[in-house]
Amino acid sequence: MPAALAGLTVIDLTSFVPGPYASMLLADLGARVIQVEPPGGDPSRSLPYRRGDDSALHAWIGRGKSSLVLDLKTTADRDRLFELVAVADIVIEGFAPGAAHRLGVDYEACQRVNPRIIYCSIAAVGDSAESVGVPGHDLDSVARAGVLDQLRDAAGSVISAGPLFGDISAGLHAAVGILAAVHYRERTGIGQRVGVSLLGGALAMAAPQLVKALAGAVPEPGKDLNLGGDPAYRAYRARDGRWFVLAGLETRFWEKVCRLLGRDELIELRQSDPSRVARELENLFATQDRDAWAALLEHEGVCFGPVNPLSEVAADARIVESGLLADSRLNSPIHLSATPPDSSRPAPSLDERLEET
Repeated sequence: MPAALAGLTVIDLTSFVPGPYASMLLADLGARVIQVEPPGGDPSRSLPYRRGDDSALHAWIGRGKSSLVLDLKTTADRDRLFELVAVADIVIEGFAPGAAHRLGVDYEACQRVNPRIIYCSIAAVGDSAESVGVPGHDLDSVARAGVLDQLRDAAGSVISAGPLFGDISAGLHAAVGILAAVHYRERTGIGQRVGVSLLGGALAMAAPQLVKALAGAVPEPGKDLNLGGDPAYRAYRARDGRWFVLAGLETRFWEKVCRLLGRDELIELRQSDPSRVARELENLFATQDRDAWAALLEHEGVCFGPVNPLSEVAADARIVESGLLADSRLNSPIHLSATPPDSSRPAPSLDERLEET
């Protein structure tokens, strides 16, 4: 059976993470993705932490695509791009502010070549007049959106987050916007421009906490549900210094945990004296190593999870059983019963065409 997005052609002019993540999702689902790279290639190919001849990042995010090297500053290569745009469905760009216009590959230029084109722009901030020309990356986006304010060490210092919340969220939103535009074009024949931003993606990640602040209740560490204020939904440290979490918001999970721990008296105190319950559990969990607590709680139908170091994620039994990570490959998190995505095709070498499936 053809893949879900078979027949769609995507021209990806982006680099690093946000745009390539969006096009990777589309490639997994069967779209033909051509990543147009500058001479020398996508800079993400040169990042440290290698996987063979490629960077670990590009080997993941470039999978299932073809590579085409074009110097868009030259008329000849720009004409080659427009030959592709004329028969493509989607263009994704994430150039620095104003660069697409200066290069002559902006939405208006592509639309003249192909009126049905869906053109997705991934910007740092957005499309407002005040935002035009504003550069940015993941870190300043998550800082501005309030994400980093919630990632502080015990001394209150801000921690630079490892996960790229803004980049990945922007890529997800781009993919959703593109598919919405494809659906609209199927009904009307009309293409359009899709716009998303890193800041918008970061705000989406911050939203569950941000809406509380907008309602006048600023979340406080140790008091807010998502910042350790509920003893049933927080992290604990075991005797060996390893961490795990309880995440049983529902009363039935909380009651079961307390009974498994032999501390039934804590059940009612969760609401009336949560700080006391947290202290009691901190002291209790410090009496045994994490593996002992895992043996007690992991398979009892409660919401329990080890805080895995990155080096141990691939060995986590739940992750192995899920099939989300296999043979050192991250598989697509999307499951379709009739047209399953294909995450097995490798990233291309520079200027390499992959066979279409």
